[in-house]
Amino acid sequence: MIHPQMATMLVYLFTDLSASPKELNSLLREVADETFNRISVDGDTSTNDTVALVASGESGVNAGGARGPFRRALFDVCESLAEQIVTDGEGVNHVIELSIEQARRSADALEIARTIAHSPLVKTAWAGSDPNWGRILAAIGRSGVPINPNKVNIFIGDQRVCRNGSSCAFDVHRAHRALRKPQCEIRVQLGAGTSRIRFLTTDLTAEYVSINADYST
Repeated sequence: MIHPQMATMLVYLFTDLSASPKELNSLLREVADETFNRISVDGDTSTNDTVALVASGESGVNAGGARGPFRRALFDVCESLAEQIVTDGEGVNHVIELSIEQARRSADALEIARTIAHSPLVKTAWAGSDPNWGRILAAIGRSGVPINPNKVNIFIGDQRVCRNGSSCAFDVHRAHRALRKPQCEIRVQLGAGTSRIRFLTTDLTAEYVSINADYST
């Protein structure tokens, strides 16, 4: 059950900065939205989720005067933890880094990323290292986000596999090799704007099914 809001996780973050609960809450919400809330293994949520940020004030440094550097450090830590959660997912063989680019709004990019990440057909294609870009395009189309399919480009690894919503020549074997790696980047260009997001997800394997079918609670 790895999917926001949030994943199945208990995260406790500690700093020696001096900061009020309001300041900490604002920073943590911003960073969590860009890290823990942009990961998914299976699309199911858990009731047992916690992320807490605690400041002791021992350093005497006020968070207000160090907001920029502290936010960057907090983001780096949370991003690393989020990546570890995905990599350690049940039955995961391939971590997929989805980059949704040229969206009209960040919210549109996030909705499209989640629709792709939660498609069983897309995820099983990834499990088989199959560069089936048509399944990705179909997921984009049913996301509910208005798009012009004639402007959509899809990249697997470092090569384009779909140009302007249609097939294009690409090296299938190279695409297979990219998807066989433990981590592979898939980029989607929507041609609708300038917003972009990064979203981490995984394949869906027989091992995942076995793990979740062979026990009862």
